[in-house]
Amino acid sequence: MGLELQKNNTQFCLLSAMGIFMVVDGHLGGSCFLDIGGLLQYNFFHMQMFVFISGYFYKGCQEGIIRYGVRKFRRLMIPYFIWNLIYGLTAQVLRTHGFAFGAPVNFVTLFVEPFRMGYQFVLNHVAWFVPTLFLVELVNAVLDKGIHKGFIRLSSYWEKALYYEAYIRTGLYLLISWAGVCISRTIGTEEFMLMAVRVLFLLVFYGMGNLYREKLERADTIKSVWYFSVLLCIAMILTLSGRQLIYGLWNCRDIPGYVLPYVSAFVGIAFWLRAARILAPAFGNHPLIRFLGRNTYGVMMHHMMVFFLINSIYAYLALATGIFQSFDFARYQTDFYYCYLPRGMTQFKVFYLFAGIGVPLGFQWCLNWCRFHSKIINLSQFHHNS
Repeated sequence: MGLELQKNNTQFCLLSAMGIFMVVDGHLGGSCFLDIGGLLQYNFFHMQMFVFISGYFYKGCQEGIIRYGVRKFRRLMIPYFIWNLIYGLTAQVLRTHGFAFGAPVNFVTLFVEPFRMGYQFVLNHVAWFVPTLFLVELVNAVLDKGIHKGFIRLSSYWEKALYYEAYIRTGLYLLISWAGVCISRTIGTEEFMLMAVRVLFLLVFYGMGNLYREKLERADTIKSVWYFSVLLCIAMILTLSGRQLIYGLWNCRDIPGYVLPYVSAFVGIAFWLRAARILAPAFGNHPLIRFLGRNTYGVMMHHMMVFFLINSIYAYLALATGIFQSFDFARYQTDFYYCYLPRGMTQFKVFYLFAGIGVPLGFQWCLNWCRFHSKIINLSQFHHNS
């Protein structure tokens, strides 16, 4: 997620910004802007693309597994648990006013459910991805460290062992990912099996991100006209095949076989990876894109709550002023995906889209501003006392 982006990588900042745009847009009832006429629907690849981006910036676990895990836990899970508590308490208050959102706040919903379904309080249910990514990174670090030690020993017998390490590691991750699909299709995804399937399935996309940085990026020189033509032809063939390609990573059910989910995901990732490279010079080091690319965590966590707040404004205006009489109060209290569209005009989804991105970013900017000035005040007090 955006937390992992390097400061000077405009292409991946832009790619991350595109990814979070797709997430927010997708939660408004379907992909509307960047789906290339339905050929590259977001559910094919957008969450996998975030894992790919994280894998791209993985550069080995030099600090040791425990310290690496602690660092990742602090960065990903501590904020998650804080917001999980806040949204849990909010859901409890809403339930006392007739809303049907969320489970009671207790030890299980605060600390166990995030590693099971992740939908415990509904208000922040999109953040199921955060514990999943944390576990993917942890599993990768453990496997990578063991694999790397094995290849170091093998290099004394096979001089090209280290050169092919990234390829073989990614191939192994693909086998592990297939095992996850097999579990989903045969055993099921009940209880903690769901998280296991998520992690196993997504591991190969993390490995592909790392493989791309280590080996493939320097060889990615195909002319864009041929590059996009091949990708769109593959996407068209997949669409014309009539096979079910859309599946939900949130429940990992109905995964369409052992090949199609990978082909469709890699086509989508490859398409927007090259698009981000082409667009990067035009955006340069634009502060807004850079800020969005680095703060996808907050948008992921809060955009559904922003949608709910917009609905709340509509509800207040409907009650207080008599306008927006077509507002559906029953859906407002029971359907967290409800978006009110005055006169049924889908164009009003744009307000939800940009507010879902802009409000969390504004909140994050305020937090950063407060932290910055707090550090200045503390520094000035330190110099004054010394």
